[in-house]
Amino acid sequence: MTKIITIRKKLRRYIMDKQSNIYFVATPIGNMMDITLRALDVLSKSDIIYCEDTRNSSNLLKFHNIDKKLISYHKFNESERVKEILDNLKNGKVVSVISDAGMPIINDPGFVILKEVVKNGFSFEIIPGACALINAICGSLFDAGSFCYMGFVPRTDVERKKYFEKFQKMNVTGIFYESPNRLLKTLKFLKDYFGNINVCVCRELTKLFEEYKRGKITDVISYYEEKKVKGEIVLVLDKIEEKSEEIDLNKEILELKKQGYSNKKIVIYLKEKFNISKNKAYELVLNYNEKEKEDV
Repeated sequence: MTKIITIRKKLRRYIMDKQSNIYFVATPIGNMMDITLRALDVLSKSDIIYCEDTRNSSNLLKFHNIDKKLISYHKFNESERVKEILDNLKNGKVVSVISDAGMPIINDPGFVILKEVVKNGFSFEIIPGACALINAICGSLFDAGSFCYMGFVPRTDVERKKYFEKFQKMNVTGIFYESPNRLLKTLKFLKDYFGNINVCVCRELTKLFEEYKRGKITDVISYYEEKKVKGEIVLVLDKIEEKSEEIDLNKEILELKKQGYSNKKIVIYLKEKFNISKNKAYELVLNYNEKEKEDV
């Protein structure tokens, strides 16, 4: 305990020497202990803390024995709060911005105020900490050397198609946030669109019932059809490589056409033999036919 107090004193001296006007502080994503000593010191010395939900944030501060003024800051009162925060900074107040969980700005409020802070010449610091997408990529067992985070999955099928087409072209591991109520719908869409790909559903990260469900998407769908999906969800997709596969499938289509197969029968054949979705098989045949016309 004495060692921790000594470390905190050293950190306080460092922080006081390096004074910023406003701090964007990462908070735990589930486990109250997942917050850095530096973050606690910054929150302790702040005059005002802006947060998404004062009820959630007050629980965190109480747990760590911090008594500070909390003011709500979210997308519905953003313009009003931005002006207020800038006024507080002009009056010499030390301000911190936190979200309900994780890092502010990443799918949470904070980006607008950060731009205004820089525009108005104030200094800022990002205080690092817990981040659900980092836990998810590490626990998924997929390649973490190159990955992309794409935020929340769109709700409509048209938007989803464009969204996942964009991801597929990147040829990297993909990380997405999804609602537990829409998880099964999204998984089924992915199966129909990409076929039986590898996925990992990361649920309730850092909490008591934390779960990583990895495997072929058909198995993961079956698993969640048998149990109610609860809690915060991060969905990780293994990289989808298709170029070399498409070349091989084009050769397959050519052979089938030589044997007199109709387009409809080729689609069924490709779907069953190569375990790809009907939509994908149809798209391959369509692309092959278009290319064949161009070559004539």
